[in-house]
Amino acid sequence: MKLRENWAEAPPARAGKRDEGTILVIALVSIIIATLIVGPMLQYAIAETHGSRISDAKTRRVEAVKGALRIALADPPSLYKICNNAGLNNGKVLADPQLSIGVTSTCYKMQSNFAEDVTKKPYGVSSVQANVPLPAQFITVPAQTQVYPGSGQANPNAWRTNDTSVTRTQGKVWTPNLPAHALSPRSPTPYAMDTTAGFAACNVYFPGTYTNPIVISGPTPTYFASGIYYFENTVTITGNANVVVGGGSVDGCTTDQEAAFYAINAPTTHNITGLGGTFVFGYQGRLIVNNSVAGTGMSLVFNQRYVAPTDLSNLPSASVNIVSVNGELLNSDLTNTVTDLNRTGVLSVPYSLAPGTDGTLAAATVNKYRPSVLVPPDPAIVPAPADTSPIVEVNLTATGTLNLQVPGYVDVPQGRLLVSVPVAGGIATGKTVNFSGGVLARTIEIPAGSPATFSIGIADVVVQIVVRIHSETTTDLPKIIGEAIVQVNQNGGYAVNSSSVGAM
Repeated sequence: MKLRENWAEAPPARAGKRDEGTILVIALVSIIIATLIVGPMLQYAIAETHGSRISDAKTRRVEAVKGALRIALADPPSLYKICNNAGLNNGKVLADPQLSIGVTSTCYKMQSNFAEDVTKKPYGVSSVQANVPLPAQFITVPAQTQVYPGSGQANPNAWRTNDTSVTRTQGKVWTPNLPAHALSPRSPTPYAMDTTAGFAACNVYFPGTYTNPIVISGPTPTYFASGIYYFENTVTITGNANVVVGGGSVDGCTTDQEAAFYAINAPTTHNITGLGGTFVFGYQGRLIVNNSVAGTGMSLVFNQRYVAPTDLSNLPSASVNIVSVNGELLNSDLTNTVTDLNRTGVLSVPYSLAPGTDGTLAAATVNKYRPSVLVPPDPAIVPAPADTSPIVEVNLTATGTLNLQVPGYVDVPQGRLLVSVPVAGGIATGKTVNFSGGVLARTIEIPAGSPATFSIGIADVVVQIVVRIHSETTTDLPKIIGEAIVQVNQNGGYAVNSSSVGAM
């Protein structure tokens, strides 16, 4: 019985071998499935990685071309200077942008836009003292439309009665109002840029009121920050002075922003406005440019004055570089009533107007201006006293170079303008004097020779160019090309009309 029980409890001999090999089949099937899936996935991953490298290379090259276009626009004044000498098919290569991917940029000038149309161009050469004609240089010039035909006429009142306009108008003598000026008193000693902060040696003047004489002479360059300057005494440029007035197309030894922040002990109220500078001369104020002090060369360059249309107090200074305070006071007391300047049979000039405290025009004395005293003597006085000094005097008596550029209007109707250069001795050689924004003066005097390069009148000044900037990669593939059509102003402003970047 016991053996029977043991046999019954034992498992059948074949039952334990029925599942042998099942795991192996499952493993083989899994391997086959994995092979069918993983292989294509690996091939896709390899292709995708290769494509990403190509896409990344293309993206990097596209960004390099975009960067080259941005770098070209980072310095609009330089872009203007270079591209203004280009042509539609004669390109000028711009500076290497120094990127890790080689890119070259070339600009082509498509169009030039002038400062103003002919309907806004006033007379460029005008004198208003009776019976004193313009120098022979202006009598024989062919473009008589720029010369006021009433210059030197016998009736000193005729010009102001019939032929003037306070706005720029064709066929009129432009007599702009004065801008408002800051009353901040200024020292004749300039501020120095901080050379310890990495700035080059540079002397700086800030807009305001100057009552003491200023003499600029020496190798350290000088910068007048943009704005309105009121002078009641002489400003003398001599020796080897190098002076730039206001920001604009001609670079000074510093900029408005740098001067305001980094000139040592710069005034808290800097009075910087607009671009370019306007010198207002009242009382005994006048500009003297001479080379009586020995120097290797001399330069005085004004930048054109630009003012926002909404800046009503400064707007009269737009396009004006030099202007006098006109009229007459019985004495120097600012509370005295200002009157027109009248010299019977000699000169008649209305007193200057300027924005008053309420924004409307008022006599210039409201802004603490004093009329210029550099006026002709009263003919009723016997014997007649000598005439006064010129309000703008360029008096060159020695050899050496000179660069005098005044692109804005010179408005000094009761003051003399003198340009004196001896004929002999080679004095005129190397000298450039350009009053290219036009001149209105009591008299314009050129008693001897003229500088080697000399002009007075309103030039057709190009103030904006439209350029095409072409940038392209120079090494490897894919080749990327960028194009931009840009308007660039002489004063540094710009606008991008269109741009595109793509693979060739």
